[in-house]
Amino acid sequence: MRFASPEWIEALVRALNAQPELARALEGLPRDAAIVVAAEPPAFPRTVAVHGEQERGRIVRWRVLADEDELLELEPAYVLRAPYGIWRALLAGGDPVQAALSGKVRVEGDLEALVRRAGYRSVVDAALRAVRTELP
Repeated sequence: MRFASPEWIEALVRALNAQPELARALEGLPRDAAIVVAAEPPAFPRTVAVHGEQERGRIVRWRVLADEDELLELEPAYVLRAPYGIWRALLAGGDPVQAALSGKVRVEGDLEALVRRAGYRSVVDAALRAVRTELP
């Protein structure tokens, strides 16, 4: 499945929700967050913004936004933004904490709370391994 397509996101959400440690990883975090993959033509021609909500340690709702500007109205607790090439490097095993601390991934929200949860990276890694990903 193509990275950041609705089908890929749906598969990733299912894989995340199947992870036994997801509830613990999400414990104490706010209800919603968003991820923005900025366009890098020609490989990734269009910016993709995804908003998701969690309840009781499960992702219960998500949607691809028609326009990144919808985030201004939604005001999610966290927004993680990076160009496609950075997300691609993270999917290949790059260090997300280092990417955030160096500004390669721009974090809007409590970065310290996310850094404290770095030990739960295995939850995301296991979910990503479960989803076939085609990177342009």
